[in-house]
Amino acid sequence: MALGVLAGCTTPSFTMPPGTPAYRAGYSEGCDAGYAVAGSPLYRTLEEAEAPPKSDPQRVGWLAGYDRCKRNYQRMQGVFSSVFGPP
Repeated sequence: MALGVLAGCTTPSFTMPPGTPAYRAGYSEGCDAGYAVAGSPLYRTLEEAEAPPKSDPQRVGWLAGYDRCKRNYQRMQGVFSSVFGPP
């Protein structure tokens, strides 16, 4: 439950880096995909996350959001497991 609260259901606007509207929209979508792929129970399961095409102006933001949020959730899982896991 604690991980779910920390992960949230959508990327809060105050946590997004500055950028163009397209970058921020891509970042939000990529972040959601990153959480889903990492196993967050609050996001629909994705078999495979696919970045937008290279011509899409949201691509750079999507890649940044995906990488950051996937890493952050995996880090939270590691901390949670080390604290509450078997001795």
